[in-house]
Amino acid sequence: MKANFNKLQEIDRTKNPFKVPDNYFAQFNDEIMNQLPEKEFKVPETVTLWDKVKPWVYMAAMFVGLYVTINFLTKQNETVGTSENVAIETNYWSTVHITEEEFYQYLEDQLIEDGYFDYMYDQYYFN
Repeated sequence: MKANFNKLQEIDRTKNPFKVPDNYFAQFNDEIMNQLPEKEFKVPETVTLWDKVKPWVYMAAMFVGLYVTINFLTKQNETVGTSENVAIETNYWSTVHITEEEFYQYLEDQLIEDGYFDYMYDQYYFN
């Protein structure tokens, strides 16, 4: 079957078949703007003093709450004294109340048990 391409050869290729109406782009903006609906003018809302101050009040309340919380959590216990040995009891953020001397003794016992005491003082030798 042979295709018939005679019609394509009859088209004049020097002329542009597409045309734009005269003064189309000169009037384009005006025509588009006339087709749009009218925009309603909205009166701006007045901002009250409370709406302006509200973020600052909230931030101040947050810092006061943070201050109270930190003071509550880090409240120091009263000092407890004995007749011979005066020791300061410290709250280490737990419910266990021990003196500073007991705490240091516990740390030393742990160092000795784990063998770090010798290692710290360069008395740990490799075989």
